[in-house]
Amino acid sequence: MSPLTALLLDWVITALWPLLAKAGTAHFTPVIFASAGLIMGLLVMTPALMLKNRWKLIFSKELRGPFFFMGFFGSALTSYLFITALSYTTPANAAIMAQVEILYSAMLCRWVLGERIGISQAAGKALVIAGTGLIMLCDLGSPRWKGDLIILLTPWMFQVSHIFAKRLPADVDAVTIAGGRVFYGTLSMLPLALWVFWRNPVTVPNWTKEGMLLILAQGVLMNSVNLILWYLAIRRIDLAKATTIMLSYPALTVIFSWGLGQETIGLAQISGLILTFAGAWWISTLIAKNRAPHPILSTVR
Repeated sequence: MSPLTALLLDWVITALWPLLAKAGTAHFTPVIFASAGLIMGLLVMTPALMLKNRWKLIFSKELRGPFFFMGFFGSALTSYLFITALSYTTPANAAIMAQVEILYSAMLCRWVLGERIGISQAAGKALVIAGTGLIMLCDLGSPRWKGDLIILLTPWMFQVSHIFAKRLPADVDAVTIAGGRVFYGTLSMLPLALWVFWRNPVTVPNWTKEGMLLILAQGVLMNSVNLILWYLAIRRIDLAKATTIMLSYPALTVIFSWGLGQETIGLAQISGLILTFAGAWWISTLIAKNRAPHPILSTVR
């Protein structure tokens, strides 16, 4: 598979994450759905992880540290918080609000790399803030506002995960990276899941056929195929260029959500989408011009 094909498939799958998370909240509590999805993803990847000494690499002293932090921040916490947010807000809102990750990326560049924030980059940030702020303002006073806020405060965790991913040796393949991240993400989630069961046994889910299909989809698409395709693509495509393509996925989420009858798309969401996409694209373009490939910049992953 070519890296561009992998990236485009990943673009489509990424657009589905808010829809799957929203559907999962109708059957499970967030911690259970997040944990079950990670476990399913690990099970799906296990046959591939048994080849080429991949398990040995995952447990190796050199790699287990980066893998742990990638799993803890990039899979466990983010899965739990995003699914929790979808208990309140809509799939379209979640996808649009998640574009704020580009701001966290730029801020980390300022902090880690000492980059100056120019007028053009500040203008791009203003567009992202205006787009997300517009949606939050329209949702003020409604239950969706709480979910929007959770989404807004979560994407910095992906950036922390990306920093540790950059510490991995260049010869570690995409399957090993995805497997290591999901394995340690699963380990990170299990204590929280057990604590929830112990504190409130009534949260034990009702394992319906529809619920099991959602867990299967969450595991296969979001916690295995999605990650493998992403790491396969960015290992062979400039990260800034890949990110520019991925930044458009909320538009596809909006189309899916509207087409499936999940929500009615309003003027505020369309305006917010345009503003956040314009700002995020602007910032990513400026960063790509200044330095390529970018060591931190990425998208929801």
